[in-house]
Amino acid sequence: MKNLPIRLKFSSIASACLILQIFAISIANADDHQFDLQTLYERAKQFDAELAIAQAEYESALPAERLARSNVRPQLSIGYRASINDVNDDFRGSFTEDGPTLSLRQTIYNKQHLATIDQAKASIAQAAAQLESEKQALILRVSQAYFDVLQAESELAFRRSELNAIERQKEQNERRFDVGLVAITDVKDAQAQFDLATAQEIAAANTLSTAREALSLITGVSISELAQLHDDAPRPAPSPANADDWVKVASEQNLPLVTADFAVKASKAELSGSRAARYPTLDLVGIASSSDSSAGGFRGSTEFGELRLEVNLPLLTGGRNTAQVRQSKALLRATQKQYELQRRITVQETRDAYRNVVATISQAGALKKALESTQKSLEAQEAGFAEGLLTSLEVLRSLRDTFQAQSDFSTARYQYIVNSLLLKRAAGTLSEEDVSEINGWLK
Repeated sequence: MKNLPIRLKFSSIASACLILQIFAISIANADDHQFDLQTLYERAKQFDAELAIAQAEYESALPAERLARSNVRPQLSIGYRASINDVNDDFRGSFTEDGPTLSLRQTIYNKQHLATIDQAKASIAQAAAQLESEKQALILRVSQAYFDVLQAESELAFRRSELNAIERQKEQNERRFDVGLVAITDVKDAQAQFDLATAQEIAAANTLSTAREALSLITGVSISELAQLHDDAPRPAPSPANADDWVKVASEQNLPLVTADFAVKASKAELSGSRAARYPTLDLVGIASSSDSSAGGFRGSTEFGELRLEVNLPLLTGGRNTAQVRQSKALLRATQKQYELQRRITVQETRDAYRNVVATISQAGALKKALESTQKSLEAQEAGFAEGLLTSLEVLRSLRDTFQAQSDFSTARYQYIVNSLLLKRAAGTLSEEDVSEINGWLK
């Protein structure tokens, strides 16, 4: 009796397995709420600790200007004094005096106080820029974590489908070996491929768990099912289509760079204040008091009022002013170097992000063609195997190439989105509108 070759449609099996895996995941999570990017971002704004810290730091910086201005505003105080005086040893000449005192002080000129106000303004602006920078960072972190989960889900589905297909090929080789159609090497090769696919499937499952935990850490919700990226999601090219134009925008709007710039301004104001401690000050001082006194049975009252100008010029401060100026100069140098470093980082990150966006657009297109080619190659390999022209090992390799191409194409699609956000983050133009736009690409 003639043994007919067993022919399997690997591409059909792979597609069917992938559909079954996705369907199984959907059934398992049927009772769970499906989250999209917009929903998780809104959750993260209320839950994320890093954003809450930046918000608190900004709120703590807000009173700084009011505190600084209080030094140049009227200072009014009221007091009460009581005293007993004795001019003789036997207390016979003693008298008492008591009464309220009202004092007013208004700064007319104090350069150090004015410098403190400028420093407070710069510090508030720095905190505001830092808060906005953290808001942009949150958009990026949520998006990165979201698409990391989608990528991990896709990778696990691919690995499970690959494992199922290889298992079927392994079983087929074992049956063919039993009837003498293939050599034992084909069986061993199939087993080796199956073992490798099993290990990769375990690693993919662990990666998915890790990715979900990372997203939960930011959003505070348990991640089960996420809205998926549309197959026809757009991949628009960066606009403007020139890295130098993006660098120009980043040099003006990059928030870490803006934050560093305000830090320099605050340091300059502090140095100005340290130097101003050597300048004279002019204050208007008013004092009013009323006192009742008694001595030897005699009682009387006295009222006193005074308005004067006070000029003070520090001559010796024990080296305090010199030390403060030296300290402020060192701090200014540090913030200037930090600004220069951040400027270089901004230029590099912007150029890298632009190149990465352009590269992932081209890469995704090339990987899509590679996927089509590997699928056609797999069909040809299957046909050759069915005719006895190819070994099962060659078919298995072609099968793995097809699943790897699917995984690479999926990765490129997700990475394009993340790279686009990185580019806008570097340029300082990232906003919640970008979250809404990307959320529209999900299904």
